[in-house]
Amino acid sequence: MIQRIQTVFLLLISIVSATGFFFLPPLNLSYFGLPVHISLEFYLILSGSIAFLTLMLFKKRKIQLMINRIHIVLQIILVLFLADGLINSININTFLMWSIIPFLSMILLLLSSKAIRKDEDLIRSIDRLR
Repeated sequence: MIQRIQTVFLLLISIVSATGFFFLPPLNLSYFGLPVHISLEFYLILSGSIAFLTLMLFKKRKIQLMINRIHIVLQIILVLFLADGLINSININTFLMWSIIPFLSMILLLLSSKAIRKDEDLIRSIDRLR
């Protein structure tokens, strides 16, 4: 499990989400007109747990790829949400700090998906030789 590079990438996503949970400042989303103060800590918990779940499914590569694709879509939605906030907000620094994590997670997810596909292709080629 640990000898595979996608394990390292998925573990890094979990670590980045955990550190973001503890060290990122709260984000004020009042410009959207939402009556309740919504914090994005839920996103960090969700992202870290999805990456860790994908990490634990190391024997089921097709399911890992499917979960990675769903996770990439989640990251894209958050990036679009934060880009809109960055454009319309006065406090740009917090939006920039919050947008680092989804970009980093997307890069690591793409790298892990590439490695998972490479493993799947290797297994198929070995099965072909038998």
